[in-house]
Amino acid sequence: MDVRSTNDVTEAVARLEHEPLLNIVLLKHIEAFRDHVSVAQVSAGRKAATLVLLDTSASAYDRKTYPEAAFAALISSHDPELTRRLIEAVPRQRPVVFKLASDADRNVVAEHFSISRTTSFLSFTFGERPDFVADESVSITTSASDAMLDLFESQGHSRQWLCPRLSSGLAFTCVLERDREPRSVCLAFQNHRQIWEVGGVVTPAQHRGQGLASRVVRTSLSELQRRGLVPRYQANERNLPSIRLATSIGLRRFLQLTHFRSW
Repeated sequence: MDVRSTNDVTEAVARLEHEPLLNIVLLKHIEAFRDHVSVAQVSAGRKAATLVLLDTSASAYDRKTYPEAAFAALISSHDPELTRRLIEAVPRQRPVVFKLASDADRNVVAEHFSISRTTSFLSFTFGERPDFVADESVSITTSASDAMLDLFESQGHSRQWLCPRLSSGLAFTCVLERDREPRSVCLAFQNHRQIWEVGGVVTPAQHRGQGLASRVVRTSLSELQRRGLVPRYQANERNLPSIRLATSIGLRRFLQLTHFRSW
């Protein structure tokens, strides 16, 4: 097997973009943390394996969830033999959290590291015939009130992160409100190029059980559809209401990313 290796980020991204949805987590991390990631990629013909190694000190989520971890290692691979060639690039002396989308990659990592499963995230996108209609009562905007920002922060989307994206057009919000009180909100923001994530879905406890979250999410999907963008809706495996929402409105699952710790 004639194998080619590269550490060039631009070259690695170009190959990952051949399958942008399947590789969206790697692409998102490269784009969001360009100064804090290193990339290794090996390829043989049309097959490739890519490692994105993130310094977890740059990621608010990883700092909070995995404070022991020095690095997060994300792997996407067509072939276990190619994956094995990447493992040497993962540091052994410090704790690592692996984020893997396939059992084959997990098995290769387990040959070299003692790992244990922590959690998993499911990603959804449009089904075969997307046909979402905006709710006339839901406002689509590139701004957010303090009350909305409080709700988004409760989902891990800080003001410091969100506000610049709203002002630059790389995000928008959907809100269903009454008397200036947000009853349900969500936001959509760019992950990588044409792929935008729908997240920050929050309905205050006193307004739940009325289908409000479905209305704001449907509206955000309608707006993405109008713009010709591809949605990514993500839910933790334990968040059953969020998963039910995704499936009930016709989204299809395309990816499951499972986390494993090495300590």
